[in-house]
Amino acid sequence: MIGDTSLDYPTLYERFAANDWAAIKLDDAVAQSALKAGYAPKEVVKFLYQSPYIQHQIHQKQVNVKVMNQYAASTVVNASQHLQASELLRAQRRSSRKKRQQQME
Repeated sequence: MIGDTSLDYPTLYERFAANDWAAIKLDDAVAQSALKAGYAPKEVVKFLYQSPYIQHQIHQKQVNVKVMNQYAASTVVNASQHLQASELLRAQRRSSRKKRQQQME
């Protein structure tokens, strides 16, 4: 989904709005991709406000906007933590490889 330029918003909404699990996974992927691309967390939260899941929850299910704001913020925090953990793991792997190479020399 991410990066598929042939998808427009109505198509995304139709595919994801009523499927909570898939829509939440889409939001997770959007948040991680945006953070990885260098967007600030506050900007990413604003991106998520436009998500099919949030729009469906607010406009169709009448979920309180504050609840969905909290959902967006926590999604970004979780994505940020996931990216930090991934970066730490990559750094540890590089360090381990470097040590093995030095030991072999």
